[in-house]
Amino acid sequence: MTAGDLLERQFQHEAMLYQGIDGFLAGTIPFLRNGIAAQEPILVLVDAPKTQALQGELGRDADRVKFADIAEVGRNPARILPVWRRFVDDHLTPERAVRGVGEPIGAGRSPAELVECQAHETLLNVAFANGQGWSLLCPYDVSALDEDVVEEARRSHPMLVTGGERMRSNSFVETHPSPARLDAPLPPPPAEFEEFDFGPAPSSLRLVRSRVARFAHRAGLGVTAVEHVVMAASELATNSIRYGGGRGTMRLWLTPDSVLCEFADRGRITGPALLGREMPNVRQESGRGLWLVNQLCDLVQIRSGAMGTVIRLHMSRPA
Repeated sequence: MTAGDLLERQFQHEAMLYQGIDGFLAGTIPFLRNGIAAQEPILVLVDAPKTQALQGELGRDADRVKFADIAEVGRNPARILPVWRRFVDDHLTPERAVRGVGEPIGAGRSPAELVECQAHETLLNVAFANGQGWSLLCPYDVSALDEDVVEEARRSHPMLVTGGERMRSNSFVETHPSPARLDAPLPPPPAEFEEFDFGPAPSSLRLVRSRVARFAHRAGLGVTAVEHVVMAASELATNSIRYGGGRGTMRLWLTPDSVLCEFADRGRITGPALLGREMPNVRQESGRGLWLVNQLCDLVQIRSGAMGTVIRLHMSRPA
């Protein structure tokens, strides 16, 4: 392939529809071997059992592939896109293509995580729309996922791979809105929650931090997790005061699996679609806060419209 060929390529974003581990290997191994034969840098983001299965099939060639556990790098789905961005920026050149395999959506994802993962898949098309092309294969286990999840994959991926056959997706929508679009309301909190209104006074922000710390500690979070959610809460409260009309409301509640901390204010987010999912540059004046909370929390849900902005933080409770 010539340099001119690479420059003309588009981002190849493909959903691979498979069944079980045998179907997974049948679809991914040829894709990886083609990249190895072409001496392309390759990154694979899948869970640990699939990583082990791929390494076993590839043998010595597994050393030519970089692997990372999606359960770690993709615990918060908003952190996955920056991983791909760094990999592409570090390795893609006019003379050398790169490729990847990424499986952010599995049967173990919670409903809230699933929606944000689907947003990630849609936003990949935005993030790499104008750059030099590269290839990303996204496996979907149709034997374990609901049909509506698979249909969403058909809408967010221009190409489908099924049983080794590659075809255009008739359901793909080029301007498809993210499933986690800003104007989509979040599910309401449960009947029992703590609520606190805060304003610009320094004492008000101190109360935000102390109440979050106390609540998170009582819920069983470890020291580092408590520190992270307090830092994220402080950042969002400050943003509400600075951009959301000078004040806001914080709500805290528990689920069996998570501590949730929600901030609501009268502001409206009008930033780019990738806000909070791309590392801010040194000259960027806004967006740093949302990037930070995504690095600190296990899940961040952002919704904003005419009625204001709601940002919900999730921190997983120890098993």
